[in-house]
Amino acid sequence: MSDFNFNSDEECLNVSVRSDGVDDSGSYKFVCKLEHFGHQSYGQSFGIYFSRDISVVEVPGDVEASAEGNHLHIRRNNQMNDNGLVEIWIKVSAEESPEVTGITDIACQPEENGKAMLEIGAVQRAIFARRSTRSYKPDMLPKELIDRILKAGTYAATGMNHQSPIILAITNKEVRDRLAAMNAKILRKDEDPFYGAPVVLVVLADKEMPTYLYDGSLVMGNMMLAAEELGIASCWVHRAKEEFESEEGKEILKSLGIEGKYEGIGHLVLGYAEGEKAEAAPRKNDYIYYVQ
Repeated sequence: MSDFNFNSDEECLNVSVRSDGVDDSGSYKFVCKLEHFGHQSYGQSFGIYFSRDISVVEVPGDVEASAEGNHLHIRRNNQMNDNGLVEIWIKVSAEESPEVTGITDIACQPEENGKAMLEIGAVQRAIFARRSTRSYKPDMLPKELIDRILKAGTYAATGMNHQSPIILAITNKEVRDRLAAMNAKILRKDEDPFYGAPVVLVVLADKEMPTYLYDGSLVMGNMMLAAEELGIASCWVHRAKEEFESEEGKEILKSLGIEGKYEGIGHLVLGYAEGEKAEAAPRKNDYIYYVQ
């Protein structure tokens, strides 16, 4: 497996993880490379998401590790200097060979005036790293990753907490392709509007609520950031409104037992990215106006 990297010039710590095979006991070994810069730190931590549940077998003496499901949290209790480089190994067990799907919660612990401080957190890290992906591998995502993304959507803020949105989690290829054909017809293009992604999450919201459009948009945003944190590529695809205003769209909802005045807000397509992530476009100069 090739290195799975997290890189950002804004951070004090870069982390990459590579598989190092299987040892004689059947444990899966991974090597984590930490590149540190900017200042000294007195502890480094990060999380790794795997494609399946794992448990910790062995780590070095200066490393603490705990596993919960498919997530492994690692903390190294040792000093790193500016431009420091260190590799640490970890051994885990799993029913089948696990693959790394995401690196998250990267932080180093510097000291300033004798007080320990943590670096930028996971939420902002996901915000700055997220990109819209328009080319996907056909591999299906593990259900536990999809469930984590869906749960994040259900915790989006909604007007008066009325929770007007609903989410269709589509992994059935026949239904996915049917929606893709409907969307392509609206777009008037003979191509896959879902870019080959195997998973489509459709957000709809109850038009009876005055905040339904904003509610549904926040659900989409939450799920995009959760996907990024888990190392899953995503893209918001439009025309859900037109799809579910059609007779065919209404029939799909009816077949699922969904009743009410729901309007399509958007599709969030998910999968493993095909190719490298693009650089962020520069932010426009007049984005923010302070009123002081």
